[in-house]
Amino acid sequence: MRSLTIPTARPRSPGGDRGFRRSPATTADEILRRAASWLGVPYSQDAAHTNEFGTYRTDCSGFVAMAWGLPPGPRGGPNTVDLAATSVPIAKDDLRAGDVLIDANGDRRTRHATLFVAWADAARTRYWAYEQCGGTGAVHRVLPYPSGGYRPYRHPGARPP
Repeated sequence: MRSLTIPTARPRSPGGDRGFRRSPATTADEILRRAASWLGVPYSQDAAHTNEFGTYRTDCSGFVAMAWGLPPGPRGGPNTVDLAATSVPIAKDDLRAGDVLIDANGDRRTRHATLFVAWADAARTRYWAYEQCGGTGAVHRVLPYPSGGYRPYRHPGARPP
C-alpha cells in the first residue's frame, strides 16, 4: 500500500482555530489501521469512544479525525464542515487510500464523511470505505461512488506516495 505522510501543522479554518491541530506524520497504512480499530463502535453525535488513539466523538467527522490522527480538541474532533474547510479538494481520479469523501452541505443530520480505501471496480463506480454512520456504527464496506454534494478531499499535509 502507498504511504500518505501528514506532517505536524496548524489547520486553516475560516472560523479561526477550532481547538484542533494536525498530527505527526501518518501513513495510509496507519490511517486504515486506526479506522479498523473502530469497527463496531456505535454511532452518536453526542458520545465519545476511547481507544489507544485517544477519545473522539463517535460521529463520521470524529471518526475521520481519529483515523487521520487529528488531536480531538475540546469537541472530540472537527465537525464535517471544519474537515472540508481544512482539507484540500481533489479530483475523483486522484483518490487514494486515506482520502475522504465529504458532503458538507445541509445540517448536522445530513452532512457526512467517509474514508476512502480503494476502488471496488474498474469503472470506479463503487469503492471500499470505512464509515461511521447511524444504524450501523463503524463499518468497512463497499459503497456506490457518491453523487450530489459529496466531494473528495485530502489531508492538507499529505505528500505524494
